[in-house]
Amino acid sequence: MKFAKTITCSVIFLIAGCQSIPIYVPDHKVFVDGDTLVYDGMISGEAVLEALRAVRESNTQVKKLAITSQGGDMSAGIELGFFIKEHNWDVEVRELCFSACANYVLPAAKSVTIDANSLLGWHGGAMQPDELWAHSIPKSSRAVFMDYIAMLREKETRFFDTVGVDQNITTYGQTTKNSCQLAQKTDGWYYSVEDLKRMGIKNITIKGDGLLSEIEYANDSTNKTDPTTHKIKSCLMENVFESG
Repeated sequence: MKFAKTITCSVIFLIAGCQSIPIYVPDHKVFVDGDTLVYDGMISGEAVLEALRAVRESNTQVKKLAITSQGGDMSAGIELGFFIKEHNWDVEVRELCFSACANYVLPAAKSVTIDANSLLGWHGGAMQPDELWAHSIPKSSRAVFMDYIAMLREKETRFFDTVGVDQNITTYGQTTKNSCQLAQKTDGWYYSVEDLKRMGIKNITIKGDGLLSEIEYANDSTNKTDPTTHKIKSCLMENVFESG
């Protein structure tokens, strides 16, 4: 799960005399613009709480979410998804919606609009096989971690039951015979509009000439002195329901 780790801040150390002073730079930017909640950056508990507070404090009724996100914490993503579903929001993807964003934001939306030159990507969820989790967790921490995953699986199942979308949307790319992620060694995969509708995301519009398969993403909310960008690759999973 390369992009699923929760990173709540970037740290820069400034040297002042003999002391190192940590300066915390947020990895997200959330604000209300008219009737739209704009969310740019990682999905984390901190960012989601800030987003919910921005909505509560807004002088206008928020009806839409415009999001650009490389993903993040699954539990926080599920909570954001529940909030979107509760408020019956439309969702606009601006540039990128990967990992926890694709897993839990898109299925919760009243409608989904994907801007031109954008990338979508799934690459696993709570229900992915245990061996995929165990591969990246030290043996000494594995038992405790799997207890957490068991709780997360229950939470994720409740979410997908609530939104009425096929929970396997998070894992088809790991379980189908024609997995393009395995064949092309990409970071994740995306689906055709037809397959998304079959899975329960029925009201979706993709602008432009289709989805990108590769993007250079630089989070606008991160430290401007560090122009590091991340290349994210995604591939089309074709004929999901015919591949077995």
